[in-house]
Amino acid sequence: MGNPFCRGLLLLLLLTLALSPPFSAEPPPSTTACKSTLYPKLCLSILSAFRHSPSNNSDTYGKFSIKQCIKRARRLSDLIRHFLTKNTKQKSLMSFAEIGALDDCQQLQELNVEYLELISGELKSASEDMSDAVVGRVRSLLSAVVTNQQTCYDGLADAGSGMVAALAEPLGDAAAVYSVSLGLVAHALGRGRRRGGGVSGPGGCWS
Repeated sequence: MGNPFCRGLLLLLLLTLALSPPFSAEPPPSTTACKSTLYPKLCLSILSAFRHSPSNNSDTYGKFSIKQCIKRARRLSDLIRHFLTKNTKQKSLMSFAEIGALDDCQQLQELNVEYLELISGELKSASEDMSDAVVGRVRSLLSAVVTNQQTCYDGLADAGSGMVAALAEPLGDAAAVYSVSLGLVAHALGRGRRRGGGVSGPGGCWS
């Protein structure tokens, strides 16, 4: 049999470990960044690709989320174009106001793709140098994306279009992803300006 003292010491050590408070680790960067958004769970889902990636910082998250927004905007544009050009039976039942609203909406989504690609380029070229001019341009473009999205929905609703119901889910999903991206980019812009000596923090672009 083993030494009773050693067995007692081992038992005491195990008991101490069992009663010790759990190790408190720093939250992952994605968790911190997602707190700056209106949809933290969706944000974490979008950033799940970075779970095992060394490139996990606010700048990378913002750039990645903008790419996801571009995909959403393109998908919406293609969907609306389908209703305008392929679904002739349903289109024949639409009023001129509905067709006009759909056409406007499709153009707004194309404009959003253009703006989001400009934002992606600005963030890529700016790198660590987040000057006031860069921040101003990016925030203006982000605000335009949000405005275009709301204008698209409002136009369909004002035209009394039955397409509101068909497009409500994809428009809502895109709006949520845009909201997450705006929060992440605003968070990254704020951090970039603090690194560069700026005086203002990140501001919310979604209302």
